[in-house]
Amino acid sequence: MYLGLAIMMGTVWLRLHPSQEYIQPFVNAIFFGGSFMSFMAVAYVPAFLEDRATFAKERANGLYGATHFMVSNFLIGLPFLFLISTLFSIVSYWFSNFRPAGDALFHLAESLVVLVTAIFPNFVIALALVAFANGLWMSVGGFLVTPTILNPFWKYVFHYIDYQAYVFQGLMVNEFSERIFSCGDACQCTYTTDLADQCQIRGTAVLETYGYKTGRTGKWVGILIGIIAVYRLLGWIALQLRKH
Repeated sequence: MYLGLAIMMGTVWLRLHPSQEYIQPFVNAIFFGGSFMSFMAVAYVPAFLEDRATFAKERANGLYGATHFMVSNFLIGLPFLFLISTLFSIVSYWFSNFRPAGDALFHLAESLVVLVTAIFPNFVIALALVAFANGLWMSVGGFLVTPTILNPFWKYVFHYIDYQAYVFQGLMVNEFSERIFSCGDACQCTYTTDLADQCQIRGTAVLETYGYKTGRTGKWVGILIGIIAVYRLLGWIALQLRKH
């Protein structure tokens, strides 16, 4: 599924060039790749429901508890998620001509599924809530409405806990912080930078329109790891409280 999506994405955004008419397609591709990969995690809902049903029976028999289940579920998922993210990144980045990068998006999306499904062990309800949550994260992540003009309520209540926002920021900085784009034969640059006299655009000008700064990768990674931990902890609490 993810390989097919990577090929589709790579061929739609095929061999993007470092010229200004490709700046917006680059940004669109970054948003699509991050948000849709997150949304595809809804496919994990039925699998986790099966695991949860098995866990409920085996906990009733005194075989193990919620801690063992959550830790093993997390560790077993790591190699598969690493394979998925590596495969998707290699294919899509090679097709679309992105700068190399990686992120923890897949484990975050899966952790959200674990939390919601642990609280609502019903296929339809869990699926609807996960889909709704992903729609919310896409809306306030920074692409559809830039953080500089996002409504204060959505910005301060949801934007800063939106894992898609940090993934989008990281990929944007990775793509534009070191890139130089040409302004074309007419030399009419859509962004004004110190390279305007050379008919070029420094990629950092794109980041400035979103209010993003470089040198914060470590901070973003730390926040993403923290969100994973919170989701898993809340999922563990939900399993502890629900005895059936």
